[in-house]
Amino acid sequence: MDRLEYEEIEPAGAHRATVVWLHGVGQVPGDLVAVADRFGLAAAGVRGVFPRAPVEAPSLLTGLPVPCWFPQSLVALDRFDVRDVLAAHRALTELLRAETGRIGAGRTVVAGFSQGATVAVTLALRYAEPLAGTALYAPYLPPDLSALLPEGGPSPANRRLPVWIGHGARDWIVPERSGADLRDVLVSWGHPVTWQRYPGGHEPFAGVRASLPDFLSETLGIPVPRPAGAGPTARAS
Repeated sequence: MDRLEYEEIEPAGAHRATVVWLHGVGQVPGDLVAVADRFGLAAAGVRGVFPRAPVEAPSLLTGLPVPCWFPQSLVALDRFDVRDVLAAHRALTELLRAETGRIGAGRTVVAGFSQGATVAVTLALRYAEPLAGTALYAPYLPPDLSALLPEGGPSPANRRLPVWIGHGARDWIVPERSGADLRDVLVSWGHPVTWQRYPGGHEPFAGVRASLPDFLSETLGIPVPRPAGAGPTARAS
């Protein structure tokens, strides 16, 4: 893959942290720009980086080509070529190195939705420097997760990477069970995992209010305000 195109949101004041956001199949960076805006991250000093998936594959609904990180059938999430995912990793690792060079890996979170969430978590687990964390909405557990990681599992730098996972209970594209299976594997590997179940379907970070800002505040070490009216959040490991 060539160098990725991306959109960016600069922080309103001093640059204190960065979140790299990976969209899902058939989406564009603006779908996650709206999520970052909803949480007011720029005002908290968080730079947002929103790469555009460079691959196109036929949509299940229309048959027209849509952006994706790698070709995949939405009716069979376990059918994909590991080489395609690793190609996405190579391009994204270059972008991530540039971003961590600005602020430091320990002040950088990789976030993603759906296919972008699965790419985000495997990208983060492969990364050679200790990241602050990864935030995933509607991820799925690949049939052979170890095939997407370095030999022996996650990189030593990210063997205890904090992970936030949200999933909609009425998600008919990526069933909640798949996200829960990923959660269980990561917990068994020793990762601190925050799991949040929401009532909605397959929408980027739908229903998320207090939990994600709290996770970002804790992992990035900066105050990220909750949206107005957000109540207390539950944590699970």
